[in-house]
Amino acid sequence: MPAFQSTFEELTQSWQLRLQDAEAGEPDLLTRVETCIHICEESLLELRQWVMEHSFPGRDCEIYFFKQVKPVIMARYIYYQKIYRLHIGYFNGSGLLAKERMERELQTIARYFADNADFYTYYRMGYTHHDELYFVRGAYNWKICPEVNHFDGIFSTSGDGKLAELMANELLVKYIDTILNPSLKLTEPATVTASRPAVASTLQCTASLTDIVELGYALQNCGFFNHGKASIKEIMALLADAFKVDLQKSYHLFLRLRARKNPAKFLDELKAALLRHIESDDD
Repeated sequence: MPAFQSTFEELTQSWQLRLQDAEAGEPDLLTRVETCIHICEESLLELRQWVMEHSFPGRDCEIYFFKQVKPVIMARYIYYQKIYRLHIGYFNGSGLLAKERMERELQTIARYFADNADFYTYYRMGYTHHDELYFVRGAYNWKICPEVNHFDGIFSTSGDGKLAELMANELLVKYIDTILNPSLKLTEPATVTASRPAVASTLQCTASLTDIVELGYALQNCGFFNHGKASIKEIMALLADAFKVDLQKSYHLFLRLRARKNPAKFLDELKAALLRHIESDDD
């Protein structure tokens, strides 16, 4: 496999360098995005040409290509197209403010994540048990990936297109977030809301807003409140009141933590801290 992987290193490195040059050298947004789209198109055509002229050394190599190589470039191709469409409507006077367009796109992305939750979990958790079903040609199943255009049997599998779409949406969430919240960081400390009345307790929540949101979604999905019937809105309101923080942007924060490499980072830290305490008590 290492020798096979090196086959595409030169192409992907060249592709990345060209994108970096375009991003840094072109001041006009739409021109820059169009240039990046063309760069991705050319790289995808190169990949397809290679597939037409060569055979994969083995099943693991084919899976690697359609899971680790093609979707990465395809995701950028889709990502830049989405950015272009977001902005062109605004620049052409569609009647929607930039903020409204961005927020509407976030809602669309959230629905797409929800509609493809099983496949998204498979990708984010690094699972491999269905790789031959998702990333090998000839194993196409429209029930698994009904939205994938499978007419190109040479260069498509059941899962590579959907994987690219998910990866593109993750990139787009980060892009939109930098526009809507340029100063907000994932590690932003949870601050006391001035409009809330003071309480007698001297305890103050020093976790980040993102950590609280991660906790809230975990509590909802494990059925912690009302036998699982409590809405996320109710839970966030409860946490906001209990911790005296502002969680009005909890949904946006959820999209950001969902795009992280480890979406459950805070929960993992909680578990590790508890285990350390248990072990120290045993000692």
